[in-house]
Amino acid sequence: MVDCSSQFTLNRFARPLRPRALSGAGAMVEQTVWCVNNDPCGICCVGVTYLLICFADFVVCTQLLVPWLGLTANCCMLCVAFLAVSGLALASHMRTMLTDPGAVPAEYQPANLLHDEGALPMCSRCNGFKPPRAHHCSQCDRCIMKMDHHCPWVNNCVGANNQKHFVLFVGYTALMSGFAMALLGCRMMYGMAEPMHGGRDRFGYTASSSSAGRGAEQPAAVMYMLLLFFESILFGLFTSAMMCEQLASILGDQTGIERLKNDYAPAESKSAMRNLSETFGRPVSLLWLLPTPVRFNGLTWWDMIPLELASPHEV
Repeated sequence: MVDCSSQFTLNRFARPLRPRALSGAGAMVEQTVWCVNNDPCGICCVGVTYLLICFADFVVCTQLLVPWLGLTANCCMLCVAFLAVSGLALASHMRTMLTDPGAVPAEYQPANLLHDEGALPMCSRCNGFKPPRAHHCSQCDRCIMKMDHHCPWVNNCVGANNQKHFVLFVGYTALMSGFAMALLGCRMMYGMAEPMHGGRDRFGYTASSSSAGRGAEQPAAVMYMLLLFFESILFGLFTSAMMCEQLASILGDQTGIERLKNDYAPAESKSAMRNLSETFGRPVSLLWLLPTPVRFNGLTWWDMIPLELASPHEV
């Protein structure tokens, strides 16, 4: 394969809402907003995701904690903790959805073409040169650097520039599901330990409808909690499996599509911390746990992309 130069031509982008520009130093500037708006299935999945997260917030705060603990300090602390995890999951989802995953410039071209142009990888759909470790996404209609997969739940590709946010999204969603299951379990154990103590039923509700007017809400609240139970199991298992799969890909330095096509193998063995830092940023910090833009000692991924495009193709 030909060792491509780090210089490239950038004239336009097909998918972003605004074109990127070249800075004075010749590095790419990340565009403000990225949105895949040609996939109805993805848009519906995003709506369902937000609806389910908001439903979990509603049930935990209004149907589980307040009727059980009342407006106490413990209730407020648990509500704040659950809403914080929920907020991080939502923020991570929005970051994943609205962040350019690493789309190759539509007219990317190595500056120094050698005589054997056939050795350069080409994309038949983009009708242009394809950098090492880039794959074409039919939904985004672009080649994506270090593409792992296209996820309809975030309506975007998971690639080099937003994999951190995707890992945080599935991680916080799994944590949120586990949190809800733990609260439901504690509520059930409390109800079974004191089935009718002090005029309260096994779910902790006051039997008299005159007590804060909650007696009439019991059947609906139980139904809400049953729905939350099944939602937590299904999405907890799904997101936990996705998080493990993503971490395995990061630690193995091989994306999901690269494993499927078997078209890339790491040339050297890297430490786990080095592989993680290539996705979450450098240096290691608490920002790894927050859906903030990835930084490499102050540089963005788009500042580093000339080195990525210049790396030799490894199989």
